[in-house]
Amino acid sequence: MILRQRTSIEEIQQMEPSYFDDMVKIVIDDKRELVAVNMEMHSDLGIELYDDGSNEDDLFGANIYYGDHSIEWSSTLNVKQNRKIQNGTYGRVITDEDTIIRLTDIVNKWIAR
Repeated sequence: MILRQRTSIEEIQQMEPSYFDDMVKIVIDDKRELVAVNMEMHSDLGIELYDDGSNEDDLFGANIYYGDHSIEWSSTLNVKQNRKIQNGTYGRVITDEDTIIRLTDIVNKWIAR
């Protein structure tokens, strides 16, 4: 589901179907500043954004944990993004601080946590 209005993490936690007890998967479109939430796979969220007009080169995946509302910047979508950032990290986890700050701002625009 692509968020079209600001939503709380508690509202997301109550969404059906609920795929995970402890967290929700999200995908952020960095260019369009959109967030899609609550599917079983980051790739499914990416397809939803792509079908809505996003470019796959602008998508980053993450997980938000319900308990402490922390964001884990880990997703296979991020492998391609890490290569684009060229900061020496080529795995699933985003480590570039500027990218994390920018993406966190987008998440906070759509999700109250």
